[in-house]
Amino acid sequence: MKSYLSLIPISAKVHRRQNKMTLLCIILAVFLVSTIFSMADMELRSQKIRAIYDNGNWHIAIQNISQEDASLIAQRPDVAASSWYAVMNYRLKENYALNGSKVAICGVEDTLVNDIMNNLGSGEFPYKKNQILLTENAKDILGVDIGDTVTLTIPSGGTMNFTISGFSINNVLTSKVDAIAVFMSLHTYQNLFATVNQKTMTDSDMTYYVQFKENCNMRRSIQNIKEEYQLNDDNVGENTALLGVLGFSSDSYMTDLYVAAVVLFLFVLAAGVLMIASSLNSSVSRRTEFFGMLRCLGAEPKQIMRFVRLEALNWCKAAIPAGVFLGLLVTWILCAMLRYLSPGMFAELPVFGFSLSGIIAGAVVGILTVLLAAGSPAKKASRVSPLTAVSGNAGPQTKIRRAANTRFLKVHTALGLHHAKQNKKNLLLMTGSFAISIILFLGFSVFVDFMHRALNPLQPYTPDLSVAVSDNSCIIDKGLAQEIGELDYVKRVYGRSFADINATCEGRDVTVTLISYEENQFGWAEQKGWAAGGEKLQQVMDSGGNTVGKNYVLAAQNMAQPLQEGDQIVTDRGTLTVSDTLYQCPFDLAGSDWILVCSEELFTAITGNDNYTIIDIQLEDNATDADVNAIRQLARDSLGGRLAFSDQRLSNQETRGAFFSFALFVYGFLAIIAMIAAFNIINSISMSVSAHIKQYGAMRAVGIEIGQLTKMIGAETFVYAFCGILSGAIIGLPLHYYMWQMLIASRWNDPWHFPASAFAVIVLVIGLSSSAAVYGPAKRIREMSVVDVISHE
Repeated sequence: MKSYLSLIPISAKVHRRQNKMTLLCIILAVFLVSTIFSMADMELRSQKIRAIYDNGNWHIAIQNISQEDASLIAQRPDVAASSWYAVMNYRLKENYALNGSKVAICGVEDTLVNDIMNNLGSGEFPYKKNQILLTENAKDILGVDIGDTVTLTIPSGGTMNFTISGFSINNVLTSKVDAIAVFMSLHTYQNLFATVNQKTMTDSDMTYYVQFKENCNMRRSIQNIKEEYQLNDDNVGENTALLGVLGFSSDSYMTDLYVAAVVLFLFVLAAGVLMIASSLNSSVSRRTEFFGMLRCLGAEPKQIMRFVRLEALNWCKAAIPAGVFLGLLVTWILCAMLRYLSPGMFAELPVFGFSLSGIIAGAVVGILTVLLAAGSPAKKASRVSPLTAVSGNAGPQTKIRRAANTRFLKVHTALGLHHAKQNKKNLLLMTGSFAISIILFLGFSVFVDFMHRALNPLQPYTPDLSVAVSDNSCIIDKGLAQEIGELDYVKRVYGRSFADINATCEGRDVTVTLISYEENQFGWAEQKGWAAGGEKLQQVMDSGGNTVGKNYVLAAQNMAQPLQEGDQIVTDRGTLTVSDTLYQCPFDLAGSDWILVCSEELFTAITGNDNYTIIDIQLEDNATDADVNAIRQLARDSLGGRLAFSDQRLSNQETRGAFFSFALFVYGFLAIIAMIAAFNIINSISMSVSAHIKQYGAMRAVGIEIGQLTKMIGAETFVYAFCGILSGAIIGLPLHYYMWQMLIASRWNDPWHFPASAFAVIVLVIGLSSSAAVYGPAKRIREMSVVDVISHE
């Protein structure tokens, strides 16, 4: 043996069982940090993919800029791509048509399609003057393909023929309104603009899109462009979603989001430090006699301190890779789930990708925390005297100022409470490791409330397809809904009828919008708690316009003019009685005083109309584009040119993907924090008991029973849990309030409320974990003889 440090691997073999708990604690700390940082990195990647998918890969859009200035901007070293863009009939209000279907017309350069939007699906960019690029839904709506000729009709009635050069990927807007987007070269667009408007297009009629290089400071580049070309904020639009994900948004709310994230990650780092520090403290306390023996052999205090630090680093060799790998494993699982839940949006997200920031954060936190946490135990070990080891009394010699209070408590309970409070530093570390779990859980739980406000999940009534009339008239025959509902690939069909009717309420003339629901929609209202349900809802569903009984309706919530249960609205064909309030209604008043929801039979009795205004359709998972085309054709045969068809599948996919991605990571954070809290509590209590195992052996030797020892450990654990919960609440609730004010109150003005559910969940986790933590050490002591416990090493 060349030095005392050579004892480190030997000691590791001898104390392999005891060291497992310390290794587990370091692994858990590294796993927590690595997983949180990796998941945050993957969430940013997924949000970046979503932002580009929704809006395109551009960073700023400049208006009122000359072509000369635009050319200079394109030559900047920090600009990756740029393109002019112009559009006509964006709102689809004007009479532009392509083979009879409504269209929006865009003039673009090839870099916009190929690089910035990256939405070329097939074919090529329309470089020639008689070529155009269409969105892919044109294949279904017009039945055309590449090379076909189509006719564009302009508002004046003139026509122009173009050849299809390719198709671009569908976007949400065109799919939702069943319209086609036409892309043509900027030169072709300029000629069309002059023909339609009888004037030459100017630079102010176009927008200049700019994409910066990823390695530049985009915020500084945007500011430089504004100053150099004298542009104000109204002239420069920003892709807020993409810049926000990249960390360059000027939006103060995005800045608040990043500040909140930094605060939470600092607490994550603190959690790692406390977990490892508590573990090392217990490990050194358990082996005080060993360090005393080294002093007997001539080791100096400095050598003991180095021994403890290097031993801790030696544990890192196995613990850090294990913790990082577990973090990667969880991240891979979450990314795979994300791709499975929304394959269209997150196909580019790698399943087996890795986060360099997560790996580095886990490794650095592991090493630095071990070094920092080992400092105090190393000093403690270096102060052990040789006499302590020789005498065999290697435990910490704490001055006893007063005996345990047994006046009101049983001996074992009093000893447990006294034992927990005896070592102030150990109590502080144990309390901190308990409290940090509550603080983290309460801090991250704010994102659940944020998610439900910022991202609207799909409601049960959200359709895949909608069939309506262009002027919203109530003329759709119910036979069409029945015919569509009988198709194999259709899951559910439900229609609604709308009518604005004049009425009186309490002697005042009013206008109400009457809307009919059928059984599916009434069922969702009851299931989601939007209406009371039960007898009140049943009487609305049963109302059929009879002249003997009352005709009941649901009144959509109107905070300005609330209707109460029993209020009556008198119409020419009968009196409507409010049965209950409908708290969730996806329709606007649009000039009416109230929205009333009734049964289809009552609607017919009041209005005399037995048709639908709109039919909503939900499809089976295996429905194809050909099936959608068949439904579109059925609707077209029934309604002709008055058809307003809406395909919301792409919109639903985006909504679902956005919600699932955020929910997956938010609930993933909370689940990992809860799991780490449970393992840390169990491991910490086990190590604490192991550190004082000889004391428990001495108590057994003087007659204390196993049951009493178990209750003593339970009382000690209760002190740690109670102090941890109290400390966690004292720090965690203000943190929750701070996060709420920053993320929710500043945007939606919702007042803060006590997070009862989140607090109850984490307290329950701590309670169950503390109960489980007592069982393991008690069982271990029970299975050992008194002699083995006293001589335990």
